[in-house]
Amino acid sequence: MKDLDLIKQLGDDLAPRGDEPLAGPPLAAFHDSPRKRPIKTWQAGVLTIAVVGAIAGTAALRPSPHTSGEQAAIPRAATVLDNAAAVSQESTDLRPHGNGYIFTETVSSYPEQVQQPDGSIKIIRGAPVVTQVWLPVEPTKDGKQRQRLEGANAGWEPWIVLAGCPKGQGPTDLDSDLSRCPRGVLPPGFPTEPAAVLARLKDDRPSTARSQPPSAEPITGQDALAFERARSLLMTGTYLQPDQRSAIFKALAKLAGVTAVADVQDGAGRQGIGISAGGSESLVFDSTSFAFLGTTSSAVMRQDITTEAGQIPS
Repeated sequence: MKDLDLIKQLGDDLAPRGDEPLAGPPLAAFHDSPRKRPIKTWQAGVLTIAVVGAIAGTAALRPSPHTSGEQAAIPRAATVLDNAAAVSQESTDLRPHGNGYIFTETVSSYPEQVQQPDGSIKIIRGAPVVTQVWLPVEPTKDGKQRQRLEGANAGWEPWIVLAGCPKGQGPTDLDSDLSRCPRGVLPPGFPTEPAAVLARLKDDRPSTARSQPPSAEPITGQDALAFERARSLLMTGTYLQPDQRSAIFKALAKLAGVTAVADVQDGAGRQGIGISAGGSESLVFDSTSFAFLGTTSSAVMRQDITTEAGQIPS
């Protein structure tokens, strides 16, 4: 049976199950933020395109008076992630070459809390920011990044150079810390087996990863670290091969405490299904195709290969 056939078998999975809580849109969930935010650069493995508009918690899914029970039902978190893994596995491999760059464009908008005249809190989004980043396939080369406010008349901010990894260090040395310098692709030794990926995300410790019963509590400790590292890998402009991306989603499905969140939006305002770890920013997937869209504050709009930093793919 082909992996994509899994998507056609949602059937009963579309109804909530008693063994896993479902969550609705977060209520007053985003941290307070200033009205204007400075444009930031890639630091410590996290680009501005991976901005953290952290979700502080989730609420149990309750159908609204205008929503039928059938419309309110969403797949379980593991179902969403498993189907996203199947879709990723079938995607086309870009096959980056050693002298090239991975170009990624994102749109980010920051959720803000605004108090209304009646004292209630309304969540609004700030002005969208477009980020374009070029990360080298060869990690010792420098990368490049630029940003602007979204809009036809908005000009680009000055170019930012992303310093490459220290020269003279072999692949083994660079493998030890994926976050200290920008890289367009993962090192050759990065695993593609879900349990091994989960162990790697949990600080490279021996794998004891097993499927665990879901929990209504926010995940903590190494599980929280694994979720955040996975989010970073998905959002910081590194190209993930189909089997790598698929394995990451399958690894996240093993985490106890991740929940599906109904009716969320990515940073570009695209509607989808969220996967939340309670205290972490939600990942967002298309509710029909299960394609990965981005996070609740940043949306991946396109990714391609270029021969030079600063070159826009055709």
